[in-house]
Amino acid sequence: MSLSLHNIRTYLPIFISSNRYLIGFLAFFYINMSPIAGELERLSVTVENGDYRIHVVMVMDAPADYVYRVITDYKHAYRINPCVTESEILPSPDEDTVRVYNHSVHCIWLFCFDIDWIGDIVELQEGYLMIDTLPQYSSFDSGRAVWRIHPQGERTWIFHHSHFKPNFFIPPLIGEHIIKQHMRDETLDTFKRIECHAKILLERDMENETDHLEKLVRDGRDCINVNG
Repeated sequence: MSLSLHNIRTYLPIFISSNRYLIGFLAFFYINMSPIAGELERLSVTVENGDYRIHVVMVMDAPADYVYRVITDYKHAYRINPCVTESEILPSPDEDTVRVYNHSVHCIWLFCFDIDWIGDIVELQEGYLMIDTLPQYSSFDSGRAVWRIHPQGERTWIFHHSHFKPNFFIPPLIGEHIIKQHMRDETLDTFKRIECHAKILLERDMENETDHLEKLVRDGRDCINVNG
């Protein structure tokens, strides 16, 4: 069925009027989507025999010192991953290890998963972090992650690889493809937030005006609308 120009002129104002809130919301969402400023060289998510693997290579548009500060701010993990609802630094087994507890809630459709994680973080060398999951305290049978953070002038090259095997039930209804897409979106969102918070720290260190500082340190609210 085709519409004549007369019909379009007649019904378009009615459609806009009846859907003005929806149109306004979509416009607001589109305007507030911030594309990633850095260069995403690789992002892959794979699943094999219940073992999930994430591989990311990215150049961030922020200095390495500031990116490192954001990634290692373990007490405020929620700033880079809003799924995290609780973070705590635990007593560590030795002076070279940081033991961290995170509780997070991840929802896919109507299914939500409460996840506990405790892991030991060791800096093997400058900008090289190794993170081992402690299965006896976590919702995972196994897990390990690696971060490599290297300066590239005023930018930062990041390599991240992680693999983990959940020990909680995932309904077959969700499907492997949906889970992989959800993990990919969440990983990309986390990397965008890391870059955004690193820029805030840099700007804060360069800025001396008190009122502007208050804007920059408000828990990274400027980094909320980073999806895109």
